[in-house]
Amino acid sequence: MFRSTPRRLTFLGGIAIAGLLMTACVGGTAPSSEQTELVTDPSEISGEITFSTWWAYADQELIDGFSKKYPNVTVNLDFTAVDSYPTKMQTLASSGDLPDVFAVQGPTLVALADADQLLDLDDALATADYDGTADSDWGSTFIPSLLEGANSGIKADGTWGVPFTAISVASLYNKDAFDEVGVTPPTSFDELLSNCRALSAAGYIPMSLTGAAWMNWWAMLAQDQTMQGESEDDFDVSNPSYIRSFEIIQEMAEADCWTDSQITTDIAAETALFLQGKTAQFITVPENFLKSVSDGASFELGSYVLPALDGKTPNRTIGGGGANVLAVSASSENQSAAVAFAKYLTSPEVQTSLAASEFTIPSTDVDVAAASPLMTAYLEAAANGFADEAAMPSFTTAGATTYNTEILPNLILGKITPEEAALATAGLFVTE
Repeated sequence: MFRSTPRRLTFLGGIAIAGLLMTACVGGTAPSSEQTELVTDPSEISGEITFSTWWAYADQELIDGFSKKYPNVTVNLDFTAVDSYPTKMQTLASSGDLPDVFAVQGPTLVALADADQLLDLDDALATADYDGTADSDWGSTFIPSLLEGANSGIKADGTWGVPFTAISVASLYNKDAFDEVGVTPPTSFDELLSNCRALSAAGYIPMSLTGAAWMNWWAMLAQDQTMQGESEDDFDVSNPSYIRSFEIIQEMAEADCWTDSQITTDIAAETALFLQGKTAQFITVPENFLKSVSDGASFELGSYVLPALDGKTPNRTIGGGGANVLAVSASSENQSAAVAFAKYLTSPEVQTSLAASEFTIPSTDVDVAAASPLMTAYLEAAANGFADEAAMPSFTTAGATTYNTEILPNLILGKITPEEAALATAGLFVTE
């Protein structure tokens, strides 16, 4: 039968999850989880830990803030660019040499937890939060759905990672272009299609596709709409609601929402097209991208929540708590310091500061409404909930490649019909 796993918004690309699991299954060097008694008194914690991440805003200045309360702990920042981070972490996991605390995304967290390479954070969550201001404990500071989402799909009982920031998807748009063409942010799918036709006729690329990285977002959003309430046990590639999700993509393509060249456009090129005023709207996540776009735009920006693609409201977004997760290595020799640092990164001070300066969505209950007017749409999208699951199985690694590089492009180009696209996915799913 098909095997279900969470469908998460993934930025890191093709990390070989199977390789991580194989380490634990064929006698690799993956350590067994040995939890030591956690120390929470800052005066009793000392030593060195390594923090690995691809988050550009997790810089030395941020780390220095931790040393104010933990002067006897040295945190070594191990930053790796996003393109190289997955390969590096796979290598470290295979050798049983993971950093003390590190950034990870949902699918990799599942693999590492199943390989017994992570510290169970249940005991840590029952201790005081970083500032000691929470009503009960560290665990109570997190938004429950994000904490749950960060650990979704893990077989073993426990908590193996905590959400650092959440991710949601919304549209940034060029207000000058919208005013020139006489369109407004759409509140329905029909309005979205009408906007695409009008913007295209005026010479604009109506919206980003970012096909080299994010093209499958539209399929995920459509499938969350068309297949809500259905059971994965009943999934079949000939399911009319599954086919309907591909019809939605076809309708967007026929309305000229995208150009053919965008199928292979990467993030940098798509960002440049928007900043140059060639693309009227940029469908993106807030952190990093929102900051760079807001700093670089020579026109007035607006943002809006994407409308429901098949009429089901509120329209859920993709992303959630599994997009940016903090995990602690089971083999860390200084688990108390690693946990303390994770508490620091999820403290109100850090979460509020990053929301204001980097446009991140906090994983804890802090007020960020005033961070930027552009954040309003992303916060509203997050409040609508996340489409982490759909009533369909997950693709294999090879299947996902075929889906993203052949099936969806051919559908957008009009080379295959929605029925043919759905049938072409047969045999691409994980089975047991």
